[in-house]
Amino acid sequence: MSLRRPTMHDVARAAGVSVATVSRVVNHERYIRPETREAVERAIADLGFRRNESARTLRPGQNTHTVALVIEDVANPFWSGITRGAEDVARRHSHMLVVGSTRQSFDTERELLRDLVLRRRVDGLLVVPTGHSQRALHDELAGWAPIVFIDRVPGRVAADSVVLDNHGGAREAVRRLLELGYRRIAYIGGDPAVGTGARRLAGYRQALKSAGLAADPALVHVGVHTVEAAHATALALLRGPDPADAVFADNNRMAVGVLHAARAHGGGTGVAAFDDLELADLLPTPVTLVTYDAADLGARAAELLFDRIGGVDGPPRRVVLPTTVVTRGGPGRAG
Repeated sequence: MSLRRPTMHDVARAAGVSVATVSRVVNHERYIRPETREAVERAIADLGFRRNESARTLRPGQNTHTVALVIEDVANPFWSGITRGAEDVARRHSHMLVVGSTRQSFDTERELLRDLVLRRRVDGLLVVPTGHSQRALHDELAGWAPIVFIDRVPGRVAADSVVLDNHGGAREAVRRLLELGYRRIAYIGGDPAVGTGARRLAGYRQALKSAGLAADPALVHVGVHTVEAAHATALALLRGPDPADAVFADNNRMAVGVLHAARAHGGGTGVAAFDDLELADLLPTPVTLVTYDAADLGARAAELLFDRIGGVDGPPRRVVLPTTVVTRGGPGRAG
């Protein structure tokens, strides 16, 4: 037996009506056919649905001229770029953008999203989701406000999304390391359950396979979430009995730790990473980076959101933005 709290989507499916009709019934609105009201009330009783009282005053079509962006960490330049792009679009649509941070905690994410939708009544949500299943939470909130996911696409959730070409970007970065002569290329990444990380890891493996190299499991380390952990992991890989000669980091925070480890280890270590790095052109040795326009990522997602706020219907849309592999730092590049 499921312990998940039934949502208005569940009631709508059971009664064979729309979520908006369920909302009208639970809010005791008039002009609903008796047979429709009876079907909804029967489904409510059968499922044990209870209205969220903090949302009782919310009505379909209500507009607060506010949208929200929920990200992981406001200090990371990647998220700052997304925020800038989303805010520019929100202003063009005469909306204020509210920003919140989950710090990679699903509990924080759940409470934050509920507060934004059910109490603050934002007109729509832009969400960089955690690795936790999003289906129940999406079902609970999507009837009140449209949701667009950024950077990651949760499994089994029908929603608009804007993502990067994570597989292609990682593949090309590792291919660049291979062209430079590196063969023992390690991978350091975060949560493999998150689609972003999974696709970057797949791109890493594809590059090795295309070069006729087998991916060594001993060189793949995931579940690394801090600069300090990435530093320690990279040092161990570079100084092991069968050491790596290069490292691919799957985001910019991991790259910082890897660069510190490469410096401590000595010269000759190849480094590549997904995401650009501040001041990378000042590095004494070159680093291969997967770059993109983070502001465009936020802007494209915001445009999808305002389409939905404006009444655009239809199936979920997925936009994949391209990436570019560049070399930063090294002799003659500084300044």
